[in-house]
Amino acid sequence: MKKKYLLLIALTTILVALLATACPNNSTNISTPAPFFPVQRDGLSQMDALLEGRLELDNGYLRVKYFDDNYLLIWPHGFSLHTEGEEIQVVDSEGQIAARVGETIKVGGGEIPAKFAEFIAEEVIGRSLPDDCAGPFWKVSEVITD
Repeated sequence: MKKKYLLLIALTTILVALLATACPNNSTNISTPAPFFPVQRDGLSQMDALLEGRLELDNGYLRVKYFDDNYLLIWPHGFSLHTEGEEIQVVDSEGQIAARVGETIKVGGGEIPAKFAEFIAEEVIGRSLPDDCAGPFWKVSEVITD
C-alpha cells in the first residue's frame, strides 16, 4: 500500500512538472488593452478641413501628428477598430479598411481645441473621456483615399 501511495505521489509530481513546463508563463505576458476609439454620435454636422499625417498609436490613443500638434481622432459614426494579428485597422461603416496604424492617412474634418474636451465628451461622442485623454482633437468627417 505504501509503494502505491509513493508511486502515485511520484507520478502526480511528474505530471505537474510536465504541465508547468509545457504551458507558457502568462504572468509576464501583459496583454495591451485596445486603444481608446471615440466615435461620433449619428447625425452631427461635419467640417471640411484636411489633415494628412501618419496614423500612430500613442499611449493607447490613435493620433495623427501635424506640425506641432498631435491630434486625437474622433471617428465618424459607424467606424470601428479591428486588429489583425499585430496590425490595428480602422474599419468604415461598410466594413472596409479605412486606415491602418503606421500608414499616412488623409482625413477631412476639423480641429476641436483641447479646452473643449467636455464638449467632446457630452456632445460629440456621448461618453466620458479617459482622464489622460488630451487634445487637440480632430473630428473626422471622412477618410480620403487616392
